Amino acid sequence: MITGYTNFKTILARLYSELGILTEIPEHYVVEWVADALAMIGSYSQYEEMNLVLLLDEDGKSKLPTNFYKLIDIRYNGHMLQWSSNSFVKDFGCDECLIPTKCITCDSFSFYINNSFIISDIKTTPPDNELCISYLGVPVDDEGYPLVPDDIYFQKACVAYVTHRLDYRDFRNGNISKAVFDKSESDWLFYVNSARGSANMPNAAQLENLKNIMVRLIPMQDSYNNAFKNINRPERRRRF
Repeated sequence: MITGYTNFKTILARLYSELGILTEIPEHYVVEWVADALAMIGSYSQYEEMNLVLLLDEDGKSKLPTNFYKLIDIRYNGHMLQWSSNSFVKDFGCDECLIPTKCITCDSFSFYINNSFIISDIKTTPPDNELCISYLGVPVDDEGYPLVPDDIYFQKACVAYVTHRLDYRDFRNGNISKAVFDKSESDWLFYVNSARGSANMPNAAQLENLKNIMVRLIPMQDSYNNAFKNINRPERRRRF
């Protein structure tokens, strides 16, 4: 479980201390490789859950935020939108196909994501063009650099990946042996799984939620449309 963050300079300081190198490591390389390491770990809790109101244009499109990673929920006028393939654009985006545009009072809107845009079949104008989304965002510092979870396994994983990238260069140039390169690779593979496991380990409250979901006898098949409301509450069973 992730409870805090630190910046990439913590990783940079660990690199100098653990590798014992005296030459300067370019910071832009470290930033890029740390971002790669975090993406490969890919744990849900390492990202920030964020809410945002997007404004749709007249074509039903809206630009996603720059720190967008993965969509959680999306609503319009209190209704959940349903995921669709981009084939529906033939029905709702073609002026010559003579298929009616969906009305703004319907509650079965569709959407898909393409090229950093949310594209929906909602044709409307202000002030009825607000789209509410909940999403996972990449946490960044004041300079826009990715933040690293303040967890020892995440920090060790980032250090191991940057070390692996540095050793890969030296190995390709014949400056280090294959044994040294294999060691840095095995360290990275160990810590990437350790970091993912550490982040995904639930606490007692989360375990209780999982238990209540798994032992439910009557499935809640419309949970998505209700934003998964009350799905984690214990099921009431009458005793006869």
